[in-house]
Amino acid sequence: VDHIRAGIVNRNRQLTGASGDAPFGGPGASGNLRPSAYYAADYCAYPMASMEGQETVLPATLSPGVAL
Repeated sequence: VDHIRAGIVNRNRQLTGASGDAPFGGPGASGNLRPSAYYAADYCAYPMASMEGQETVLPATLSPGVAL
């Protein structure tokens, strides 16, 4: 390989402790879609909410294109 676009390249080395001045890890364009730093859970976490009901109830009308 003669040329690559990368902020940090580590070969056969751990990814933790990398300089914060260059792109590193995470879900963005500069990352590898995986957490790869000491505090990766702080910047790679996605907020999620969920609700749980006592019973399953179908809606009165289904969305267009949905058939059961």
